[in-house]
Amino acid sequence: MARRLIGKTALAALVATALAGPAAAQRVDDARTVSFVPAAKQARVAALARAFMRAKGIGGMSIGIGGNGKLLLATGFGEARPGLPSGRNTIYPIGEITQQFTAAALLWWQDRRYRNAGPVRVNDPVNEYFFGVAHWQGMKLGHLLTHTSGLPLLTDTVFFEERLYSSIKAHRILDFIKGRDLAFDPGKKFQPSRSNYFLIAQVVEVGLRVFFHDYIQTEIYDLNEMTRSGFLGTTPLGRRAQGYEKGRPSREVNPTMFLGSADATSTVVDLIGFDRQLMRGKLFSAEARGAMFGGHIRAGQGNLHYGAGWYVRGQGARQAYFTIGRIPGFSSINKIYRNTAAGTDHYVVVLTNADGVTGLEGFADRLLEAAR
Repeated sequence: MARRLIGKTALAALVATALAGPAAAQRVDDARTVSFVPAAKQARVAALARAFMRAKGIGGMSIGIGGNGKLLLATGFGEARPGLPSGRNTIYPIGEITQQFTAAALLWWQDRRYRNAGPVRVNDPVNEYFFGVAHWQGMKLGHLLTHTSGLPLLTDTVFFEERLYSSIKAHRILDFIKGRDLAFDPGKKFQPSRSNYFLIAQVVEVGLRVFFHDYIQTEIYDLNEMTRSGFLGTTPLGRRAQGYEKGRPSREVNPTMFLGSADATSTVVDLIGFDRQLMRGKLFSAEARGAMFGGHIRAGQGNLHYGAGWYVRGQGARQAYFTIGRIPGFSSINKIYRNTAAGTDHYVVVLTNADGVTGLEGFADRLLEAAR
């Protein structure tokens, strides 16, 4: 495939230029914090964060807030691991937020033409990429993106439970998924399954003849200057947060079980930069953004729908796009707020090293209100 040589901007230059705010408002409290909001607002954010951590039993948390293409606040609270404070650059496993990258990867391929690789369309039948799936009649790549494929949950199987903490090759997981019958006809309803995004990762490898992680690194991380993002299997344990389940250190999971669906690691600064590019950048086409944020199928009560990698809440001029990430030992959210009538967009990222944290969407809303 065609490769691009993209220079990586240093964090200092990123803060000083692309994400710059008014010089008079800049406040650097310590090595963990960058802020372009007044001290009073920063204090309100800190108070909300500490109260939420106490209520939810969270030991370490990092927060990023941005708006209209600028980083407003990036900081941390508590400890990422014993003796290591949480900060703006702390690396966390981000669970299902990974699916934002995986969806973007497939749509990025659809936008472009690569040497030695054919084009891809979301309407392509899945059986064009895999043998032995004649029982998946009617399933298209778009059904995988929108969690409407009919594939049953992977995580509710003995296969998943027995291999969650042990080594297994991707082809064995693929064989297991291919052997499963559909729970419903593709497109009929919304049912999140990590199997969907595992298959998208396999489609990228088959169609482009690359390793999936190499493609994400080159076409998502590098092009969006996500200099600290990586993957569970490649980010050294000592360089990222320690996860906790019910107050005890969590075990390290087998990353292959989460390939494409929940195996990425990142920071609040990197994710704010990704959100900014989606809203203000030129890397992704209008068609790709429409697929990600289109609200293709109802996904819950009220005005909650699902696009591709993102939940879509609201309608009309005011919408919010978000994903809540969960993986043993960690809980997180990446949320974008968009007001097309006013021409504004804001972003909130919360990464924690605690398992099963609830209330993250409402907490993100309160953080943004406190910072604006």
